[in-house]
Amino acid sequence: MSAFYRRSAIYAAFFAPSMDIRNSIDALVRKHLRRSPKRVIDPACGPGLWLEHFHRQGAEVAGCDLEESAIVGANERLPKRGARVLVGDMRRPPDELGGEFDCAINLDNSIGHLNDPLDVVAHFASMRQRLSPRGIYVIGLAIREAKDTIPTGIVFERGPVDIDGGGFAALRTESLGLDPVTRCERIRQITITANVPETPAVIAEQYDLLTFTFAMLQDILDAAGGFEVLDCRDATDEDLPTKPFRKGAGDVVLVLRAKSPSATKPSKHISTHASKSASKQSPKKSPAKSRSARKRA
Repeated sequence: MSAFYRRSAIYAAFFAPSMDIRNSIDALVRKHLRRSPKRVIDPACGPGLWLEHFHRQGAEVAGCDLEESAIVGANERLPKRGARVLVGDMRRPPDELGGEFDCAINLDNSIGHLNDPLDVVAHFASMRQRLSPRGIYVIGLAIREAKDTIPTGIVFERGPVDIDGGGFAALRTESLGLDPVTRCERIRQITITANVPETPAVIAEQYDLLTFTFAMLQDILDAAGGFEVLDCRDATDEDLPTKPFRKGAGDVVLVLRAKSPSATKPSKHISTHASKSASKQSPKKSPAKSRSARKRA
C-alpha cells in the first residue's frame, strides 16, 4: 500500500512544495519565531522536500521516515553537512537526530497515518521533548466532528508530469468518505506511469487518514504534556489564510508551542481502535488540492 511512497522521484514530482506554499510557511514560521529557524526537524520527512527548503535558508535539518527508500531519496537530495536523516518512526524519532529544535514541521496530515489516537499522543510527547523551550511545531491535520461528513469524489488530480530519471506519470486521489467509528477518511489513489524505470504501469492503493474532533485533539495535546495553539490556518489554500481554531475547522495548519510541564492522562475523548496501518505512514497528499492534508508538499 506504500508502493507509490517508495518511489521518491514520483512522489517529489507531484508533491514538491510550490513557491506559494513555501512563502506562506516561511511567513508563518517567522511570525512566531520572529526570525528564520536555525534547527528544523521533520518527523515524517519522506524524500526530504521540506528539509531541503529550510537547509537552503541556512538551517541545520534532521528528519526520519519509516520508508527506507524515502530516506535514500532524502540523503541523495540533502548535503552531507548540516543535514541528518534516518529511518525511524514518527511516534518516537531516533534519538540520534538530537534535540533543541526551534522548529518542527509535519504537513499534509502525515500525522493522520497514525490511525490509533494513543500513537498520536506518543508522537506529540516525543516531539515536545525535542523542541527548544520557545520552539514551535507547524503541523497539518483535520478537525472534524462526529456529525461531519466528507463529500466523496476526486480531491487531487494531476499529470502527466515528467519524472526525474525518465518517463512520466499521472495521479488521481479520491476520498471515499469518513468512517464514523474509526474517525478515518478512506483514500483511494491511482498512479499511471509510462517508461518510468522499475515502476509498474499502474499503482492502485487505498489507505486511511485519522481525523480529530476538537475535544479529542485538545485531550491528545494535554496528554502529551501540554501544547498551546498559537495559530490556526486554512490548509486548503496555499496562502494559508487565518482560520478559527474550533469545532469542525476541517483541514488546518496549526502552530503549537509546548506549555510548561504538566502531567495529564488521556480522557474519554481518546480511544484506541485496531488498524494495520497504525504504525505505517502512507502516501501523502498535497496542500490546497486534497481535503485531508492540505499543506503539502
